[in-house]
Amino acid sequence: MLLSQTFYEQDTITVAKRLLGCYLVHLEGEETTLGRIVETEAYLAHDPAAHSFIGKTKRNCVLFGPVGHAYVYFIYGMHYCFNVVTGQEGKGEAVLIRALEPLQGIPVMQKRRRTQKLTLLCNGPARLTEALAITLSYNGISLFDGSLQMWSSESLPSPAPLGKADIVQTTRIGIVKAKELPLRFYLKGNRYISRK
Repeated sequence: MLLSQTFYEQDTITVAKRLLGCYLVHLEGEETTLGRIVETEAYLAHDPAAHSFIGKTKRNCVLFGPVGHAYVYFIYGMHYCFNVVTGQEGKGEAVLIRALEPLQGIPVMQKRRRTQKLTLLCNGPARLTEALAITLSYNGISLFDGSLQMWSSESLPSPAPLGKADIVQTTRIGIVKAKELPLRFYLKGNRYISRK
């Protein structure tokens, strides 16, 4: 059920694609929330848009640590974004989870997001962290044995396995540097993505 360390050790673009259809889960007892990953973005070594581009700092040191760990950062003084460290330890690469299809704990998500509309619960990196209550306290944690986990696409009954035709590859959004790189991936036709 849990994605293995070897899964995250693949090249970052492959991980970004293969995470589509997997699940991000926050185990909180009665307030457990779970969503199917429908949109990701890859951030690579020597990528001007990656936080690791400037080298290792106190803020971004998690990016250079073990794969399969959460990299959570605060942006615009009000939002959190959730990434998973990928590739090779020391390389500084990660995949940003951009959108989820909410599946479990929807009333909890609705309360946290202050909306009843399902398509607005997790359709963006800041929205999904609010819906799943992911904050800076999760920065650096392992996704293998804590309350925040990533599950394989086979963990729950789901639509047919994804094929290449189901994945759209396009340029990243919401950034200024290297926005022309085609490192954003989403499930074709999915109504929960952040933007077409």
